[in-house]
Amino acid sequence: MRGFPQFCFLLLLSLSAYGLDEGHARYVGGTVPGTPAGVVGRLDTTSLTALTFEYAGNKVEIPYASIESYEYSKEVTRHLGVLPAIAVGMIKMRRHSHFFSISYRSESGAPAQVVVFEVPKNMPRTLEAILQTRAPGKCKPCEPTPAASTGPASPAAPNEH
Repeated sequence: MRGFPQFCFLLLLSLSAYGLDEGHARYVGGTVPGTPAGVVGRLDTTSLTALTFEYAGNKVEIPYASIESYEYSKEVTRHLGVLPAIAVGMIKMRRHSHFFSISYRSESGAPAQVVVFEVPKNMPRTLEAILQTRAPGKCKPCEPTPAASTGPASPAAPNEH
């Protein structure tokens, strides 16, 4: 029985260690052929013409000019019961996962494609600014759904942590 508090402490620490490293993103899913869901790679925003997701020697390029829309959402990573949520909330903040859904057309007349990336918690503000700058007029951010947002529906609310 003496080891139970230590086990609980290690369990709480391991929940926060599951996040993404800085500069990495996870391809959650979408319609890009040949890209496996769940693969972790690097989201390169340095190009002036395309957003690039590089993983295991492959890459997916999304030209900024072909982006039709994007949406940022934030969701609680682990859904706990009432009592565990209260206990965890007293010790540390609950972890959120940050997602970007991007809709685009690779060629004119081609069917629409969509990608969903999970990004680290400090990347949404940067990625949203890049999309607004490099794809103006074509790209209108979608409002997060009430279930996905944790605050008031204002332009700055989706990026607050």
